[in-house]
Amino acid sequence: MIAEPADGLCGELTPFLEKTGFRVIRVRTLKETFLTLQSQRVDVLVLDAALLGDDCGFISIIKGMEEDLPIIICAEVNTPELESKIRQQNIFFYHIKSFGTQDLEMAISNAVFKLPG
Repeated sequence: MIAEPADGLCGELTPFLEKTGFRVIRVRTLKETFLTLQSQRVDVLVLDAALLGDDCGFISIIKGMEEDLPIIICAEVNTPELESKIRQQNIFFYHIKSFGTQDLEMAISNAVFKLPG
């Protein structure tokens, strides 16, 4: 599932995800994210940090619902404070959008196809 207010990530990732065999679920708000997690099976959540604002508490709510769900946070602009707050939430991967999609695609593959621990 890709949760973002605009179409940037979804447009960039959909060809890769579909080629890999994933069905892409697109949501635009935290409320839609929450409702979708309650009603559908999600293998990985790619969440735009813009939806979080300054409050990372939503990540804790998701972790409470789906403890093992890999969460990948994508930020437009990185600040040490934001990155620290987000990483404290035990996310799977933190991605800076200006780095391109190659490492993001690899993180999604690793999150979904990870070997049992």
